[in-house]
Amino acid sequence: MSHDGVGSASGGRPDQRSAADQLARTVARLRAELDEERLAAPARSAAERARGVLMGRLGLGPGAAQEELDRRANRAGRTVLEEAWALLGDIHTPRAPLTPPPQRPEPAADAGVPPPAPGGGPPSVFTSSRYTSRNHPPPPRPRGIDGVRTAAGTSEELTWLLVGQLGETADVDAVLLYTSAPAGGLDLVAHSGVDAGTASAWGHVPPLAELAPVEAVRLGRPVWLRGLDKDGADRALLGDRPGTWASRAWLPLRRGEDVVGVAGFLRERPDDFDAADRAVLTAAARACATCLSPVPAATWPATVQAVLDTLYEAAVLLIPVRGAEGEVTDFRIEAAAPASVDVAGRTGRELVGRRVLECYPTVAGTPLWHGYLETLATGEPFESDLFEYHEVAAGIPRTSTYSVAVARLGGALVVSWLRHDTADREVERLRRLQNLGNLGWADWDLVADDLSWSPQVYAVFDRDPALGPMPLDELPQHLFPEDVPAVGAAVHALLERGEPVDAPFRIRTGHGTRHLRMVAEAVTDAEGTPVVVHGFFQDLTDLRHGEIALDEAHRAFSTQQRTLNAEHILARRLQRALLPVPEEPFRLGGVSCDVSYLPAESTIQIGGDWFTAVALPDGSVMLAVGDVAGHGVEAVATMAGLRYGAEAMALSGTPPHRLLERLNQVLMNTGSATATMVLAQYRPAEGVLTWAQAGHLPVLHLHGGRATYLERPQGRILGAGRDSVYGLCETPLPPGDRLLLFTDGLIERRGQDLDTGLAGLARVAERVATEDGTRVAAALTHALGPANPRDDTCLLCVRICP
Repeated sequence: MSHDGVGSASGGRPDQRSAADQLARTVARLRAELDEERLAAPARSAAERARGVLMGRLGLGPGAAQEELDRRANRAGRTVLEEAWALLGDIHTPRAPLTPPPQRPEPAADAGVPPPAPGGGPPSVFTSSRYTSRNHPPPPRPRGIDGVRTAAGTSEELTWLLVGQLGETADVDAVLLYTSAPAGGLDLVAHSGVDAGTASAWGHVPPLAELAPVEAVRLGRPVWLRGLDKDGADRALLGDRPGTWASRAWLPLRRGEDVVGVAGFLRERPDDFDAADRAVLTAAARACATCLSPVPAATWPATVQAVLDTLYEAAVLLIPVRGAEGEVTDFRIEAAAPASVDVAGRTGRELVGRRVLECYPTVAGTPLWHGYLETLATGEPFESDLFEYHEVAAGIPRTSTYSVAVARLGGALVVSWLRHDTADREVERLRRLQNLGNLGWADWDLVADDLSWSPQVYAVFDRDPALGPMPLDELPQHLFPEDVPAVGAAVHALLERGEPVDAPFRIRTGHGTRHLRMVAEAVTDAEGTPVVVHGFFQDLTDLRHGEIALDEAHRAFSTQQRTLNAEHILARRLQRALLPVPEEPFRLGGVSCDVSYLPAESTIQIGGDWFTAVALPDGSVMLAVGDVAGHGVEAVATMAGLRYGAEAMALSGTPPHRLLERLNQVLMNTGSATATMVLAQYRPAEGVLTWAQAGHLPVLHLHGGRATYLERPQGRILGAGRDSVYGLCETPLPPGDRLLLFTDGLIERRGQDLDTGLAGLARVAERVATEDGTRVAAALTHALGPANPRDDTCLLCVRICP
């Protein structure tokens, strides 16, 4: 009831969860140890059989036989295992020199550089066989059919040894070993000489009479074929590429009177199998028959299997396995639906013939197990409540919820189960995550040389899924040449030394260049050799394009910033040159002037605020404050034109309102900017101020300790229209009075309206003006707080002298 982990069923009893998890981990550890034991068993078996041969031939004891085996291995320059294989293969035939198995190359002095090739040049780090074939170097092949049968410990070993032996005697290139399937047809149990994809495609042969292997089993006699052109007219040939194997032979395998399977011998040479070939292959078939079990006597499970094959749900047929006293000790799976899966990941017909406690080791003793026994004994169907099944998948505990239904069928049980948790939604979330992140998972089993990709990886690489995963050897063809060394170093570190990698690289696709990222880690064996690789590939093309665009924008911004800073420096220098601000109060005619000028806080916003105070030839004094709209060099230039134009026209005797009319025409003709301005002329002899304004703030008058704003005459902003008319006002100013002419930066504050700012200036001015020995301009600016950070501030304080 698990897809990829070791699990435990709690039967709805949470108090058993901890014990179940512990048991699941124990089962996983024992299973791993059993797998290691199975891998080591053939070697130990060969050594034991070789010692037995020496004991029988030479009359030696076990210890002396081992010493003789060691002595022969040393004399021949072989390992003990190689000498054992050679001895077993030489039982009936003269010994032939053996070729030592390929040895793993010694590591280079620099662990980051691949070892040199035998020919002198460095081998490519992209050669997949460097990392797969080294894990299990093949043992030497014994000679002779009898030697092969004696040496082989498993059906897989038998087919491998037969290919070596029959390749020399009958020119056979591949061997397939099938057993009769419970539901009819044939199941592949061992093979050698064909690739994994072909073996998977030929894993099950349906019970079709026109297929040659089925015909050999049905008739109980060999079927000798010579290829599609000669035999395809009257029978179907097994396989998706008939032209690959020009000659084929299918020989039934017998155990007593029963045909238990069929052996297929394939070769590329298109000749007939002659008498000598047929004799050798007949002997080979007898050797193969010893590895298979008889066909089960009962045939009714095949009917149940045919029914289960049509189901989408998980279901199995269980036959009870009884002990010496008749008690049920286990159940054997006789048929399984395709959706059935056990804790080891085996599905469908892969479960047939296995025990329940092998496939689901923690079911024993649970309410579910007792339900099995009760239904078997009483015939009453059993339906479990929802129960939790605890599994450890990839070392991560996970809980799933199931319900199980059990019914008796004769002396057997039909069991089906349904999963109720959110696994499907989790799968869909994972798929969406891969799509959103534009990444996909990849796994490579280096022992089995099995490479698998998730669907999203094909999209990342722009690869047709029909082509299958891209082999490592093909990767350099798609890389940019300048990226090959870095990717090669990452591949070498991952597959040679088992180091995790995170490497960016680029590939060429039919849709242009793609920027990818590879993140992978390796699972190593006890010696530190990588055996499995897990990782993912991510398409970073859009992100990379965004980074490039951001870099370009940053460079453009930096260029603009430098340009603006240069303009700011220029404008500030022009402003200082064109508008020098006196550090101390100064006197002109009958007035004393005090100036405060604060630039904007921004390093870029250089404004056009200005002032002037000029003594005229008739003894009067011209006073002016202005503000040019805009910032930068143009505003400074306009400010200079207005300031020096006003001074020049005032020196020629032009009255204030006529002067504003002419300046307005100048701005209208140039179209450079608009500006506000207040222009006054004080005549000391008369004690009268004559003034005009163009859209500017009013003038503040301090008399007798009180501050009031003078009523503004008519006048709109300079540069706003050619028909602008400017009025003229006269105000008497006795000695001791003060005037404040200022720009809007003095009173404007964020979140504060203009009237509030004017009222605040009047109150502060009344207080500051009464203080003796005080620079009123600086005191006012300080008392009003920080100026508007976006604009300059200019304040001209005028005091009428006695």
